[in-house]
Amino acid sequence: MTSIPAPSQKLPRQIDTLQILRGGWYATWVVSFLLLVASISGVGNQRQALKTVGKDAAPSILTAQQLRDSFANIDASLANELLLKPGQNQQALLDFDKNSKKIADRLLAASKNINYLEQEQIVQGLQRNSIDYFLKVQETRDFHKLGNAANTLSAYRAAANIVDEKLLPQAQKLDDLNSKDLERSYSNQAGINGGIILSIAILGLAQIGILVAIQLFLYRRMHRILNLQLLQASIIATIFLGYTLVSFMGAFGNLKIAKEEAFDSLHALRQLRSFSYMANGDESRYLLDPVNAAKHEKSFFNNIQEIIKIPPNSSTQQIIANTEQGLKNENVGGLWGLVLNNISFPTEKEQTAETFRKFDNYLTIDKQVRQLYRSGKVADAIALRIGTDRGQLNAAFDLYRSAQTHLIDLNKTEFDRHIKIGEDGLENFEVIATLALGSVAILTLFGLRPRLMEYL
Repeated sequence: MTSIPAPSQKLPRQIDTLQILRGGWYATWVVSFLLLVASISGVGNQRQALKTVGKDAAPSILTAQQLRDSFANIDASLANELLLKPGQNQQALLDFDKNSKKIADRLLAASKNINYLEQEQIVQGLQRNSIDYFLKVQETRDFHKLGNAANTLSAYRAAANIVDEKLLPQAQKLDDLNSKDLERSYSNQAGINGGIILSIAILGLAQIGILVAIQLFLYRRMHRILNLQLLQASIIATIFLGYTLVSFMGAFGNLKIAKEEAFDSLHALRQLRSFSYMANGDESRYLLDPVNAAKHEKSFFNNIQEIIKIPPNSSTQQIIANTEQGLKNENVGGLWGLVLNNISFPTEKEQTAETFRKFDNYLTIDKQVRQLYRSGKVADAIALRIGTDRGQLNAAFDLYRSAQTHLIDLNKTEFDRHIKIGEDGLENFEVIATLALGSVAILTLFGLRPRLMEYL
């Protein structure tokens, strides 16, 4: 009778000490490599976000708004020049020449910071339309010198149309394009930052955990109280993990301050400034072009609505008082609403209140100009409009613009400062990471080598 063999049963193979030591060594090296890749990749993303926000998009956005300022302001200067006889308004001529130079400089700056084909097309369009505008300006001035009022006004309208229909929209389009890039880069970094930090924390803790586990194994299995190399590797791994997390959180923290606290206010202030110049130009057109006075007055108030929307239960004086006391103006709309509710830096509260006060004074004098014009006192209205003495509109606008410049400069300084702090915090990170994690790997090898040699 044939016997049936019993099925064989393999017993689980016990992992020996050599395999455990080798496994710990290999695991340390693999985790160190993964941590090196994750941290360097994360720093690269962080550094790119700082560059995109601080060096690429933000300067282009500000240049675009500065171009809007200059185009709106140069139009107002030309209108002010035409309100009087040729050569009588020297201040308007000086303002026009000053803005001509600014436009040339800002177009050059825009052309040097092109990152996309669409940007290049917009800048080229601005350059072409600027040439057309200045040709129309010359035509306007020629008719003005000849005393031909009808043709002067016709030529001016054509020049103003280039500003309204081409130059200002193109400059805003340049702003919009770069604003999307800035927001996208910032949002992406904010979205992945938590994941990167979590990954680094897990890998870093795993690395430390493996090193501690090896130490404990050597103590229990081989009665080695202390392995100096593994202790050193553990200390370096712990310090590196802390350094990496602090660097990441510090860089993103500074990016967050630069974007949300400084740049958001800075961008709103630059837009506010552009609309202020546009409103100021509408006021001059209102006096220069009686046929279209209602149209220009409507445009003025539309621009003021972009600048500020005051709720019915509030007033400009209440807004000033709230700002000085550090209270929010949450119901205030428009660009001023963004600025008033994003005060973050030392002296910004005082500077914001002072700027708003000067803006309110400008609006008060504007009402006086319109009242004079409506009552038939056109010459008095023009004198109040173009006057540069205290209590006259040009002087009030200059004071408002000067105060706003200080506020812009404050936020620009803070923006640049926090971008630089963020970049400085990541300086030489790749070198430090390579040296630190390389040291961990080498120390682990030398720490385990004598124990491994005992089994070879």
